[in-house]
Amino acid sequence: MSLHPFVSTKHPVMDIVIVRENEEDLYAGIEHQQTDEVVQCLKLISRPGCEKIVRYAFEYAKQQNRKKVTCFTKDNIMKQTDGLFHRVFDEIAKEYPEIENEHWIIDIGAAKMADTPELFDVIVMPNLYGDVLSDVAAQITGSVGLAGSANIGEECSMFEAIHGSAPRRAGQNVANPSGLLQGAIMMLNHIGQTEIAEKVQNAWLKTLEDRIHTYDIFKEGTSKQKVGTKEFANAVIQNLGQKPTILKSVSYANNSALNLPKYKRKPAAKKELVGVDIFVHWAGSNPNELAEKIKQIESKEIKLSMITNRGIKVWPDGFKETFCTDHWRCRFKPTGNTEINKSNIIELLQNAISTNIDTIKTENLYSFNGEAGYSLGQGQ
Repeated sequence: MSLHPFVSTKHPVMDIVIVRENEEDLYAGIEHQQTDEVVQCLKLISRPGCEKIVRYAFEYAKQQNRKKVTCFTKDNIMKQTDGLFHRVFDEIAKEYPEIENEHWIIDIGAAKMADTPELFDVIVMPNLYGDVLSDVAAQITGSVGLAGSANIGEECSMFEAIHGSAPRRAGQNVANPSGLLQGAIMMLNHIGQTEIAEKVQNAWLKTLEDRIHTYDIFKEGTSKQKVGTKEFANAVIQNLGQKPTILKSVSYANNSALNLPKYKRKPAAKKELVGVDIFVHWAGSNPNELAEKIKQIESKEIKLSMITNRGIKVWPDGFKETFCTDHWRCRFKPTGNTEINKSNIIELLQNAISTNIDTIKTENLYSFNGEAGYSLGQGQ
């Protein structure tokens, strides 16, 4: 939220809330080195994770009389993972017709948020995007040290400054304590101590209005007094019971913990095995040469259909200009209308061992209710 004119910002009417999933996505840090040249990080997105965070965003907007919820994803590229998040957003948005909803691709959405944040109200997004953009949003209000965050779980919750820890400022009595104070105010609201939260928040606003500022927001001609962490905190204490006169004072009478319905698992889809991606460590550079080697492990039920390198199709009909690493995805699909099973995949892997092909990973390809549950690639 902008604190104009007391904290310098290019966005004097900014007032947005970022709601971020906080348990999965790339942020889970599930990583593996697979070849000499390639490491991977698994991006896991679940329907329960999407439903819980999207519903929270709409319920929060409803409680706080916010008018719009915006979803940020990159589902033009990551059609399965971010695509699921977007689909769930669209599903749940229909249950809140009184709240405007929209979707932005994350790159242009982030650019718009940094340039014209007044376009947005509540923004909901997967974990990693939210981690980055919450700091950006806080910084463009005037300082990343101004915002707090709440980690809301079904059984317990944790509250902190939006930036986490600040080890570079530890022990120097210079850090802006506002972020941690804002986290504490969110905690008080969450546990129902709204009157105390209101009193502390208004005292904080009054302190900023008095132009008593820490180093990160201090500006000659705007600020009156540059103070350290302890001195700022003492100034807030002295202002308890007072309200700002120019900045809008707060009232948290409507604030309480949101009671969201428990996630209910959907009926299982019809799941069919329709192929397999076998990842191979191979130090060569000619995809056509690799294809000839890989064809040696084919069976009568399942054949090589495509090879990619770093997601780019290199066989068949690849481009010689494509730079290739030592990490190759070899896709096998059934011949004709043949049904396959996991024994066919085991046979491929056994054939790979006998022909000295270094397989490093497999990913089964499934359809769910007849729709492909995997990235198709060119010509697939």
